[in-house]
Amino acid sequence: VGDGSTGQQQLDTGVLAINSGRIMEQNKQAIQVIIGNPPYSAGQNNANDNNQNTAYPALDQRIMDTYVARSSATNKNALYDSYIRAMRWASDRIGERGIIGFVTNAGFVDSNSANGLRLCLAQEFSSIYILHLRGNQRTAGELSRQEGGKIFGSGSRAPIAISLLVKNPAAPAPGQIYIYDIGDNLTREEKLAKLVAWEHLAGIDWQRIQPDSYGDWLQQRDQGFERFMPLGAKKQLTAQPIFANYSMGVNTARDAWCYNADKVAVAANMQRM
Repeated sequence: VGDGSTGQQQLDTGVLAINSGRIMEQNKQAIQVIIGNPPYSAGQNNANDNNQNTAYPALDQRIMDTYVARSSATNKNALYDSYIRAMRWASDRIGERGIIGFVTNAGFVDSNSANGLRLCLAQEFSSIYILHLRGNQRTAGELSRQEGGKIFGSGSRAPIAISLLVKNPAAPAPGQIYIYDIGDNLTREEKLAKLVAWEHLAGIDWQRIQPDSYGDWLQQRDQGFERFMPLGAKKQLTAQPIFANYSMGVNTARDAWCYNADKVAVAANMQRM
């Protein structure tokens, strides 16, 4: 339960009165440091899981007005991931001055869907420090070996980042971005040993990042791509697309039932439906 602008509505003061009182008192405080390891979950994979993320209408509206509005991705569902919700809430909660320290999924650092998030972070924060610990095991082969050990052991397949986001109204310019990549082919133990050895931010050889106009921090896109003739477009463009109309093609939305190497099995499925 958060304040009225970024969280859910207040609890009924007649129920769980002590908890409600604590929340109301907390909302009055000027909080300037938020540290945590928020959960990361973009949502359930299957409606049968009955494990959908909790809805936060006011907070999700803030995401829509900021991260989503500035994203150039077609599918923006990932921007409602739990850890991105935590970023949005914390950014609003500290106001004009403060520090956020989060251990999260590192997908926001370079994913296409998060370019709007990165643009907002660079605008809202004076300094951003990202310690990229890698460990993305949703990869295979040589790339998987380069990603190295999973930071949280067998319970984690996502890449992990430690992020320090600083709001300092006295800073000469916002959006000073620094990233350190932990390196290739390191085991979990080697990565953690590096963290212990540094002890302090000053001991890290940060790489200063100059983002492009699209919000790319790493693997910045070639802007010459924008000069190519589009194959097709849902929205009206200045350039004429090659194809006036296009679609998804043959799309059953029930491929598990409608496709099969066995003609008899497909026919049986169709008959049952």
